[in-house]
Amino acid sequence: MPNAEFKQLLKEGIDSVANRQGKKVRAVETEIGEALHVSPHTVQRWKRGYTPTDMERVEFIALFCQHQGRVDKGWVQRFLNQAGHPAPNAVMDRLFPKGTNQGVSQELPRVYHNLPPRFGEFIGRETELSRVLEWVENSRWPLAAIEGMGGIGKTSLAIEAAHRCLPGEQLEIVNSFEAVVWTSARDQADFDLSLEQVLDAIAHILDYPYLTQLETEAKMKAIDKLLRNRRTLVIVDNFETITDLSLVKFLEQTPEPSMALITSRYKQLRRVWDIPLYGLTNEETLTLIRRHSHRIGLKMVAGADDEILCRLAAAAGNNPKAVILSLGLIKQKGLPFNSVVDELYQASQIVEEVFDYIFSEAWKLLGEDTRQVLLAMPLFVITASREALSAVSGVTGFDFHKAIEQLVGMSLLEATEALDLSQQRYQMHSLTQAFARNELGVNIALNSIQTNKTSAQKIAQFKRNFYTYFANWGQAKIGSHFWDFVLCSAEKGKDIYQELPNLVISLDWAYEDKAWEAVLALTKIIVHPIYYQGQLEKRIRCSRYGLTAAQKLGHPEDEMWFFLQGLGSVYLLRGDYENAQKYLTKGIQLAKTHNLANGIALGETYLVYMALQAGDLTAAQEHVEQALSYAQSPLFNYRAYQVAGHVARDLHNYEQAKTYYLKSTEFLKGTGYLDTSDVWLGFAQLGTKEYDKAEDHFRHYLETYGKYGNRRVVGMAKLGLAMYYEVQGLYQKAGEFAHEAFELLSRMNAQWELKQVKELKERLDKIEKLA
Repeated sequence: MPNAEFKQLLKEGIDSVANRQGKKVRAVETEIGEALHVSPHTVQRWKRGYTPTDMERVEFIALFCQHQGRVDKGWVQRFLNQAGHPAPNAVMDRLFPKGTNQGVSQELPRVYHNLPPRFGEFIGRETELSRVLEWVENSRWPLAAIEGMGGIGKTSLAIEAAHRCLPGEQLEIVNSFEAVVWTSARDQADFDLSLEQVLDAIAHILDYPYLTQLETEAKMKAIDKLLRNRRTLVIVDNFETITDLSLVKFLEQTPEPSMALITSRYKQLRRVWDIPLYGLTNEETLTLIRRHSHRIGLKMVAGADDEILCRLAAAAGNNPKAVILSLGLIKQKGLPFNSVVDELYQASQIVEEVFDYIFSEAWKLLGEDTRQVLLAMPLFVITASREALSAVSGVTGFDFHKAIEQLVGMSLLEATEALDLSQQRYQMHSLTQAFARNELGVNIALNSIQTNKTSAQKIAQFKRNFYTYFANWGQAKIGSHFWDFVLCSAEKGKDIYQELPNLVISLDWAYEDKAWEAVLALTKIIVHPIYYQGQLEKRIRCSRYGLTAAQKLGHPEDEMWFFLQGLGSVYLLRGDYENAQKYLTKGIQLAKTHNLANGIALGETYLVYMALQAGDLTAAQEHVEQALSYAQSPLFNYRAYQVAGHVARDLHNYEQAKTYYLKSTEFLKGTGYLDTSDVWLGFAQLGTKEYDKAEDHFRHYLETYGKYGNRRVVGMAKLGLAMYYEVQGLYQKAGEFAHEAFELLSRMNAQWELKQVKELKERLDKIEKLA
């Protein structure tokens, strides 16, 4: 039976961690699950009141919530008791020794990072780990390189070292980093990471997304300034595939106090702090063999004598991935341990040939369907869902189930934990991926490199399967209308974001094939989420693809939306009024030609914003009248009435503004659209001197959407609170909120909003001088 008290306590603990660390609750649940080697679904089951049976897990959760959150000693005591811990007092004595202040929650700084999850236990590498930390603590070298052959553990070492350089329980250095920015050439479709992509990643992780819109030279200067002011570790994984020399120069000149770390199969740079990585020690390799054998059910191997296992370690060259792949071979019928070891040993004489031989032997064991699944996997940017991999490979039903079982069992694919098999996702080790590409006859960009027509036809078919699947999947998930993503549920939106890298590459392949139906479907799925992520260049490219497809297919309504929302709104945001006017005009003309009233309303709404930013209130009023008269569906009525409120507020007609804002909210009932009316009502109530109500509206929006809402609107809510404290005579508080608003809006380069903040700051400066 669920324990209601335990349920409430665990919810409080996880919520406290999320609030303190500035993370989503789901992210905290995932973090706990990864640490305890269970899925997030298991953590959510515990949150429903089903207590863990393993008391070590109970202790971990108690310690995690106490250190990472804001729970107190009393919470820990109640949590242990409700979990049925047999010795809660002993745990309390260990967590809160007498005579110390460990029961007092200490505020941890917010940690900015995008490090990949850690899978399994980190084995060995203490010497190499110490060398990384020595570089961080004592070296003046700005750049370090972890170098070694494929599969040797470079990526794992980099991730582990980074975690030990961030604030928290695992911190092992005196001067921690404020942020860690992880980038990897493996995450790119062509396996070639550019300087622009690294700069954009730094901007996003440090929470300055507007910097991604700058030209390269200006962006480099801005990022250089950020790295000088905020101690950041920049990591570039799989460096050996990178061809952008400007990225090399950038990393070599990383400014203090920030540093850069790369991983590479080869020694490529001279001006680096070298961290060479070789095979594990024999003892570490034996530990890995036993633990992995136990995990995959090889009981005889897990319990074998050291002398026997040392033969496998030697044959695999003490290479971690080679060991895991070898155990995958041993697990298959007809391949006894000694036979596999004998065969592997011959190949290990030349280390670089070890994996070739392993893959060759593994390939012989695979049936045609299993090979087909393996060859389809390199098309996926990072991970593949079970359904998608089946569709792209063309292998279905029980045949697919058996193929996956064999590939995972042989460690050729890695599978995530999932309570529901349909939710399982798969990824490939980089070496396995390279082998599969070679068998498929394609290069890292997935272009055919052989004259063999069969190879070229196979990759072409895989690509068609790929973009056809994702076009159909996206439409089934959120719908086929241009605005369906905007109005979909948060859960469906999350699914789209998870597949976004695969959706983007799908669009490119569909466009290459001139598969216009798929292009149009994919652009309507992608156009909104890439905008919300701040990927404006991709938004423009996507919109141009969609515009072309709509024109080819004779879909004037979609063509109109891409003119107005896809292109016009983005150029307006950038302050490029010439292009904004051009695309908005084309969209409105198209809407009028085809009697698409909502399109006219949206175009007129954006023209209101343009007029307001130009200070032309007469034109703004004229466009408002047009927007209100043409708007028909709820979404466009909401937008039209809200912008009408903005105009009324600029005319100091605050009661009318309130009426418009309240009216706008009525149109959103029953939709998933994010309502920002709280903020605008607050400004109107400042105008009517209903100060307490205004404060309530600003705070309500910040409490509801402050962490994850539109950063521009969050900044305006903080501006509203600053103006509230100004009229209350609390100038110090007003200055604090004005500063926060300025920081948020500066990162977005929101000039119209920044102008209002600057005016307030000038008023506050004058008051301070008079005082």
